[in-house]
This record gives sequence, C-alpha cells and structure tokens, in this order.
Amino acid sequence: MTDGGDPGVCDECVEACWLACCCAFFLDAIGGKALTRVACALVAFAVLAVGVTLLARHHVYRPPLGVTVEDAALARLALADRNATDTALAYDVSLAVALHNHHWLRRALHTAPLDAELLFAGARFARVELAGKGAAVRAGNSEAYRAVAAADRAGVALGSAGVAEFVRESTAGVFRLELKVVGELRFPPGRHLQRLDAVCPLELPLSTATSPATFRKIKCAVFTS
Repeated sequence: MTDGGDPGVCDECVEACWLACCCAFFLDAIGGKALTRVACALVAFAVLAVGVTLLARHHVYRPPLGVTVEDAALARLALADRNATDTALAYDVSLAVALHNHHWLRRALHTAPLDAELLFAGARFARVELAGKGAAVRAGNSEAYRAVAAADRAGVALGSAGVAEFVRESTAGVFRLELKVVGELRFPPGRHLQRLDAVCPLELPLSTATSPATFRKIKCAVFTS
C-alpha cells in the first residue's frame, strides 16, 4: 500500500527498514560483552523451559508407581470338583512382585495392605497379602515382595465355559492366569491417597522341584486414581 509518497516504496518496507535500523543501533549500543550476556541468558532460559517441560511430562504421562512380576511358579493347579457352575480348584503358586516408586523425592507409604489376586477365566480363586499397612518404598527405588498361596479345595465359579477352558489349557500344559495387584499408597508429606490397581497377564506351565519352569519378568499395566 502507498500513502501518497513515492509509489515504489510501501509502508511495510519502511517499517521493516526502521526496525532493522533500531536493532542494529541496539546491538551496537550494548556492545559485545553485553550481547554475550543476553545470549547466555536466553540459552539458560531455554534450557530451564525444556527441563520444566520434561519434568511435567514425566509426572503427567508416567505413573509415579510401576509394578512388575519378577518371578512366578505354579506347582499345582487342578480341578477338585467338576460341577458345571461352581468348581473347586486345588492350587499352589508362588509369586515375587516388585513395586517401583518413580517419584524422585518422596517415599511411597502403604496406607492399606498390598494384595495379589489370581484369576482364571475371569474368576478369582486366590488372594494373598504381599505387603502390610505401613510398609514403604523409598524415593526412586523398588521393593520386591514374595508370597505363596495354596489351597486343596478353593471354591470358584468357573461355569461350564471356564471348566472347558481349564481342560484345554491343562491338556496344552500352560495355564493363562491374570494377576491383579491392588493397594493404596500415600507420598508423605502429601495427604492424598492414591489407589493402585495393576493387571499382569501370566502364562505358567506346571513347575516341579526336578523340572522348574523358566520365567521372564513381566511389566504390569498400572492404573492409579
């Protein structure tokens, strides 16, 4: 756009030239040392902004708690009753579950027992305590808990479909179980109680003293609220 002056010179060009002259004058006025200080300050501010962003992403997108199954062995899992709906199971299973505290500064304090539940075909057949109320996991550390669950006749509602699935998996020699880890924690000095629910899929063959089954560590899906 022109404004009645030289038709070959636009307002935007005049403003750009004026801004460039001001910048050149400013840089010339502050000198080399001052310019270096300004550049360093800008770099420091950028690094700080990136650090704050990464820290925020760490706490927003990564749960402060993690759960892994370090070891699991199934010595026995058998039908003690073959009723069509309510079936009794005989089982003997050992577990090693680790709780990881990702918080950098605060310990995780158990405000309720940490329990492990075992399910087959969606039906729970065992529940065992991993850690009692008052136990803690230090900041940035992990704590492993071991437990054994066994019963000769545990009632569980498998249903006819569950019984058929049990027979198939028993024939195949590998049982697909679901391990749930449930608890409640607090990060002192904060008072907010955080509910923990973790789901861990397990595929376990029967293990014996003479023929122990190998196990690879499993990372569980963690849900907190």
